[in-house]
Amino acid sequence: MKKILLYNFHSFLLLCIVAGSILLPACRKDKTETNPPSITHLRNYAASPNDTVLQTVSAGQWVVVVGRNLSRVSKVYFSTIPATINSTFFSDTCIVIQIPTIPFQLVPRDKVNVITVVNGNGTANFEVNITGVPIISHVRNSAASPNDTIVKSIVPGQLINIIGFNLKNATNIAFQGIAADLTNVVYSDSSVTVRVPAVLSGGDASLANMISYTTKIGTSSFPIKIIGPPLITSISYEIPKLGDIVYIYGNNFISVNNLTFAGTPITSYTVLADSIIKFTAPSLSNDGGPVVVETRSGTFTSAYKVNDVNFINGGGVGIIANFEWGDYFGYAWWGGANLSSSDPNSGWPSYNADFGVGLGMYLQLKSPILNGGAGDDGNAIRINDAKSGWVPTANLTDPGTSWALKFEINVAKPWKGGTICIKSTNGNYMARYEPWKISSSKTISYTTKGWQTVTIPLSEFRAKDATLGEGKGSSITKVSNLLDPASGNGNLTVYLHNYSTAATETTFDAGFDNFRVVRR
Repeated sequence: MKKILLYNFHSFLLLCIVAGSILLPACRKDKTETNPPSITHLRNYAASPNDTVLQTVSAGQWVVVVGRNLSRVSKVYFSTIPATINSTFFSDTCIVIQIPTIPFQLVPRDKVNVITVVNGNGTANFEVNITGVPIISHVRNSAASPNDTIVKSIVPGQLINIIGFNLKNATNIAFQGIAADLTNVVYSDSSVTVRVPAVLSGGDASLANMISYTTKIGTSSFPIKIIGPPLITSISYEIPKLGDIVYIYGNNFISVNNLTFAGTPITSYTVLADSIIKFTAPSLSNDGGPVVVETRSGTFTSAYKVNDVNFINGGGVGIIANFEWGDYFGYAWWGGANLSSSDPNSGWPSYNADFGVGLGMYLQLKSPILNGGAGDDGNAIRINDAKSGWVPTANLTDPGTSWALKFEINVAKPWKGGTICIKSTNGNYMARYEPWKISSSKTISYTTKGWQTVTIPLSEFRAKDATLGEGKGSSITKVSNLLDPASGNGNLTVYLHNYSTAATETTFDAGFDNFRVVRR
């Protein structure tokens, strides 16, 4: 990087000299400098003719600070934040430097657009518009004082005032994934007045209670309670038997009028804290159906069917492995997991009472206590390429947020420590499953009450981060990142790894079944 910058810097100066630039006639060092520095303007760090004078700059950008007496500058500040100094990129009349990351919310308003250079003889300030990724600090009701109060919740159709930094010229303002109309948006230096969309039905469950704000520079989000139509984020068990307890998790389960699960009306249910619906499963059709929650504020219908047993057993696009004899068995025998049966009268595969009756065949994955940093990838669930394909061919370029990997899990014995690692054909991406980890500082001994459905958005398959490790880096950009580009198929490997420095507190013993990909 340094060599490239040096080459570009010297090329930049040479081009300026050849072109007869008035402002950068020599860019020579002055060893007898006795005067304070001065700044005349900023230029884009690029060869002519792209070395234009800048009126607006952004965090992370490389720029050329042009002026006089700059060769002995010891400090350069952008919005009061010090930039990294490298004297190699200095001359008496210009400095090539990268604008640092700026915490705009911590910078005094009158200093946001100020560049400061310092040498042993003085200081020079220069003002230019310095911007960055949008930042939302809070939301106010859009009304005359004293009714312009800070709000903790918003409703569809409400006119609000978003307060923050770098908010001008938004390209998209969305509420739970529903874009607002930007036609009549009003901007000021530090705020934007916008109306919440009147209809929020069909929002993105992954963006529940979230404002997403996008400009040409980047996107940020801001959490706030959005009181409107219901939104389902997950379901505890999607293929329940008669009498099983099911929990539907989400938001705005206020004044529920009707609830339908797998095409069957649910007449008896309990709503907990407006975010959980609990009910006992009736007898359901094997054809399944969506989950529909209807409230006074609107309706949410899941994009996928639940209890679609015929789909799981009969195959079709999205089925990866059901571990039943037939075309969609999927299990690679050399994987290391044990094929088991939920039939007490089964001879082989054998029955295991820990995982209940009636689910058919499944895989049991066991792992001993793992020392810090140890992995058990030799003992894994390995699934062959799905014959059906993960998603329709037309959807291979969809973002990972549009589709989710689902499977059932049964953790009968306490599990604490170790990460379930899930890798597809492209081993560069991995999803991590750690339900025992409540936060960075709180853990529990995790078990399930029977079989439960796990939902992992494909966007949670991430590259390796140099500092944080596997599955902690950048998300996939499209579904096909995980698959063979020609067939649209992909295999799966599921195993346990201990990323902690201490040994896991427990062994691991769990059942897995019905790996599938569905639209979110």
